[in-house]
Amino acid sequence: MEIERFQTIEGIIETKINIERSIFITTLKGVQTEEEAKAFISEINKKYQDATHNCPAYRVIHNGSILEFSSDAGEPSGTAGLPMLNTLRKHQLLNVAVVVTRYFGGVKLGVRGLIDAYSQAVEIAVEKAQSERRIIEKKKSIQAKIKD
Repeated sequence: MEIERFQTIEGIIETKINIERSIFITTLKGVQTEEEAKAFISEINKKYQDATHNCPAYRVIHNGSILEFSSDAGEPSGTAGLPMLNTLRKHQLLNVAVVVTRYFGGVKLGVRGLIDAYSQAVEIAVEKAQSERRIIEKKKSIQAKIKD
């Protein structure tokens, strides 16, 4: 599968929401490679090392196909990483990485509440990127030399 055109994020977008006293900080970044996505995730983990959870997800083009990753990072299985990844899929974003940092506020959200919170956190960051015109379309380019 060749990817001719795709949408991605320009720069870094950061948003913060409060749900039932838990603080959710979303950091969304355009990346070029899986290595760059992993380095970004590591950087956010260090920046917010005191957080309760730092849940990552990314979608990158690798050898003509889409490579996806997500992690619940200690949250109950399926409540953070996959909802975040699904939000990136919904908006058809590629070559992007996102980390949602959670500072627990003392109120348990339950499985449905966590799924909704992590989805909403990424959704708000994508909406901010749209409103700031930071979602850009990229096209595959081919470099060629012409011989006489």
